Amino acid sequence: MLQGIIIKKIVNIIMKQFKLDEILKYVQEPNELDKKVKAMNKTLNKYGKYIENVEKDIADLKAIKKKLKLFK
Repeated sequence: MLQGIIIKKIVNIIMKQFKLDEILKYVQEPNELDKKVKAMNKTLNKYGKYIENVEKDIADLKAIKKKLKLFK
């Protein structure tokens, strides 16, 4: 019982001395950079889908062009 109390006090002193509670908060909670990276990933996914659609349209146009050459 007494050992547990002493250990808790020592841990609290060490955490305050080295500001471990602030470091733990920084690591566990989303910060400004985490939010920016999430937004960038969302934008990248959006552009990726756009590029896929453009590539499909290009493929369709090439197929149409090939068919038109067959009729000439």
